[in-house]
Amino acid sequence: MRDIQIKEDESVFNCRVAGVIVKNNMILLNRLKNDDFWTCVGGKVAFGESTEESIIREYREETGVNIRIEHLSAIVENFFEFNSKQWHEFLFFYELKDENGELDFFEGERKIKDNANGVYKWFDLNELESIKMQPECSYRIIKNITSQNIQHIINRDN
Repeated sequence: MRDIQIKEDESVFNCRVAGVIVKNNMILLNRLKNDDFWTCVGGKVAFGESTEESIIREYREETGVNIRIEHLSAIVENFFEFNSKQWHEFLFFYELKDENGELDFFEGERKIKDNANGVYKWFDLNELESIKMQPECSYRIIKNITSQNIQHIINRDN
């Protein structure tokens, strides 16, 4: 399956999903080893795939866990610079549930199952503000993740 991503010389358009699972006041985040920031678990939407199908697939690929979607929480029009390119991204945030209890707690970092350069880690929600996250609007989305109102955010990190 092809990802929904268009690359030009100095710009990239991207369509992504991100999932938020909160268990015992902890949240699972991931990052690439060379990045200095964390993100919510997720990835690119594939052509012909709904964002709901995409977040379920991405979570299973990265963690090996089957999750359930609680609801769409936010749609972000995200503009930023990364690796010397200008990015324009549509990002769909979902609140997720681990209703089967498959997602275990662990100390430290674990390798992402489908990316040897990626790791994921549990963080205490009370310490979230001390962690560098991208996009920056992630803090607000996570804080309001259980709200049934869908947030529409235009985020400019550049």
